[in-house]
Amino acid sequence: MRHYKSIYALLLVVLSLLLTGCNSFIVSEEDVNAEVTKQLAEQSTHQITLLVEGNALNLDLQITSAKVDFTARDGGLVLVDLNSDMTGTLTAFGQVISLTTEVNPSFESGVRLEEDRIYLVAPKITKIDVKGASFSDKMLRSTLGGLHGDFEKALVTYFDEHPVYVLNNSPFEKTAASLVKGIIIKEDALELSLF
Repeated sequence: MRHYKSIYALLLVVLSLLLTGCNSFIVSEEDVNAEVTKQLAEQSTHQITLLVEGNALNLDLQITSAKVDFTARDGGLVLVDLNSDMTGTLTAFGQVISLTTEVNPSFESGVRLEEDRIYLVAPKITKIDVKGASFSDKMLRSTLGGLHGDFEKALVTYFDEHPVYVLNNSPFEKTAASLVKGIIIKEDALELSLF
């Protein structure tokens, strides 16, 4: 009986889409930002770990907030600004320096859809701001400049495991998720093509 209800719901969605001539739907930038804010508030495991060979740098970034911006520039990009609290150690001049500071990386990426989840793909760092003026903050600022590749790998790992949006916020989204064939990044929105 439950199986028939699922098929019936899917047929209703497909029929309504065909009758209205709709072959895509929009997920707005505001909806994605609301979802990301909700995820950050609900879970305390939003942490990015950066460990450099030889343990010269061992850092954990606890993400405190994120702002997602969709732009049609360059064929469509997702621009993300993260705010995070960083703790860890930096080994320099034969000494281990403990760090606690605010680090705010900005990056651009693409998107991919897996089942009903939207993930960021191939983040490329565009800027890293380190707040604070202490000696260790200045040293961290200069060290992170040479670690773009390692930082990007850590971001890839994190965003491969944490979707920025799940298509389950309405019965329509839940049903349409299985029909999505592509994603186009528009200005301030994602357009999900059906069929």
